[in-house]
Amino acid sequence: MRFAARAAALLLLWPALSACAAGAPTTPAAEPPRALLVAEAGSDVGNDRPQVSFDGPLVRHRIVLGVRLYHRVDLAAVRRHLARAGERSHTPVSPISASVLDPLSLEALEPDLVVALPPDATVKDGWRLMDRALRRGHGGDDVRAESVRSVLVHDLRFTIRTDHPTALSRDIAREGILSDALGNYTNVVGKAKLEIRYTGPLLSDGLLRSVRAAIARRAHVATATVSVTPRTPGGAGVDLADVPIPAPDQSSPSTSHHDH
Repeated sequence: MRFAARAAALLLLWPALSACAAGAPTTPAAEPPRALLVAEAGSDVGNDRPQVSFDGPLVRHRIVLGVRLYHRVDLAAVRRHLARAGERSHTPVSPISASVLDPLSLEALEPDLVVALPPDATVKDGWRLMDRALRRGHGGDDVRAESVRSVLVHDLRFTIRTDHPTALSRDIAREGILSDALGNYTNVVGKAKLEIRYTGPLLSDGLLRSVRAAIARRAHVATATVSVTPRTPGGAGVDLADVPIPAPDQSSPSTSHHDH
C-alpha cells in the first residue's frame, strides 16, 4: 500500500532531510481527504505492524472516532461540534493521525476526520460522544460513515537537557523533520530541559532512533542523551507480543444513523 511506500521513502530521504533546515511541508488542499494526507505524511505503519521494541508503558490503548463526510460538508464545523460535545461531556477530544487505524480499517472508512479520546475513555464513551456531537441536530446528515475503535498508540515523551530549551524548540520546529516523522507533537519548555510529547501511530525502532538523533543533532549532543519515557504516567502499558494484528472482519465502519 502507499502508506508503506511513503514511510520507506521518508527513511531513505532522512540523511538529505537532516542536511538542511527546511520548513514543515504544507498539506495540499485537495483530495484524498485531509486525514489520509496526514496519515501518509506522519506514519510509519504499512500493511503490517512495524518492528517495535519500545512497548510496555510506551504503548497504550486509546479510543478514536473516525468520520467520513459527504463532499459538501464543512470539515471545520464538524470538528467544532465534536470538540464542543467533548467539553460538555467531560470527554475532550484531540487530533490524531488517521494512521492509528489498522490499514484495513483505514481503507474501508477513508476518514476525513479522526480524533482521540482521553486515556480512560471507553468504546461506549466514544459512541455516546458521536451521538451527541453528530446526530442531535448538529451535522448528522453530513456523516457518510463513522467508526469508534480501540487502537494502539505510541505514547512518548522525548526529553533533552539543555540550557536553551526555548531556542532549541524553535530550531526543531523550523527544521521540520519532526513534523515529517511524527505529524502531531507538542513541545513543552521546562527549566533547563525540553520535552517533546507524542501520541500517535506506532513508530518503528528505526524511525524512533532517527527522531532521537534529529533532536540531539539540533542540540549538538549525543543521541543517547535524549531519553524516551511514557507520556502518560502509571499503568503497565501494552506488550505487543500479546496483541494480535487485527483480523479483516474488524475493518467495516458503520454507516451513520445506526443505534449503538
